[in-house]
Amino acid sequence: MRKSSASAPRAIALVLPALLWICPQARPADTPAPTVATLSNALVDRAEAEVSRIQALVAQGVLPKTRLLEAEDKLSDARDEAVLAATLYGQPRVQDMTPDQAAAMTTAAQNRVDRQQKTLAHRQELLAMGILSRSDLAADQDELEARKRVLGLAQNRVQLMDELRQMAETEQRLKNLSRAATSAVVIRYDGDGLFQLADLPRISAAFESRFRRPLPVSAVGETMLHRSMGLDHRNRVDVALSPDSPEGLWLRSFLERLQIPYLAFRSALAGAATAPHIHIGLGSNRLNLAGR
Repeated sequence: MRKSSASAPRAIALVLPALLWICPQARPADTPAPTVATLSNALVDRAEAEVSRIQALVAQGVLPKTRLLEAEDKLSDARDEAVLAATLYGQPRVQDMTPDQAAAMTTAAQNRVDRQQKTLAHRQELLAMGILSRSDLAADQDELEARKRVLGLAQNRVQLMDELRQMAETEQRLKNLSRAATSAVVIRYDGDGLFQLADLPRISAAFESRFRRPLPVSAVGETMLHRSMGLDHRNRVDVALSPDSPEGLWLRSFLERLQIPYLAFRSALAGAATAPHIHIGLGSNRLNLAGR
């Protein structure tokens, strides 16, 4: 009878690292530490080998075809998990993801949810037939909830990508607007014109000390997103705060005390559904903004 397999994320996060680090003699001293991606790829290789082995046994009539279908499902799971390892788990900066990577990430996460829902539905049929007890389904239900959480994380990551793109598009759109139009929605403070990414830890620490939560930084320095839009974002930081909120007002005041330049976007421009944010550092030289 088919049993629910352990989740791939847990297998990667718990089993394989434990084997490698509890028994360090199992790997040479100069071998680099395993990554989520390499461990995921190892699971794919193992699943592919298992499919090949079972295919031969099914062809010989030793095993039923249902065993091959189960092995193929596990292979599909492993491949989708490898995609997630390279995107959701292995990509530290969401702004460096490409649209193709984002699409592959959400598709892989959705596939794993759909596959587990199908498994759970089948086992619920066995429960109705009296073949399984309700406790036998607990692991399958837990696995489904875990996969749904991963899907939610992937969807949130894509939403953040969209918000970052909207922020960048807002800055790009400003060059086409008059000074009067921008002055109502954008605050510009030039300070002494100097800001380096090395200044960010000081700003972050002061914010966290004041509000007891991390500074909600959404983009740091030059990113693939900004490069694709032709925007120079070197030594610039985007913070997802409304400039008129208590946190935004505090941040603006703190930056002004340090004479650090910023652009504070109050609202959408030209009908765009762009979230307000504060851009720390000089604006792009393509922008034509109203001075404060």
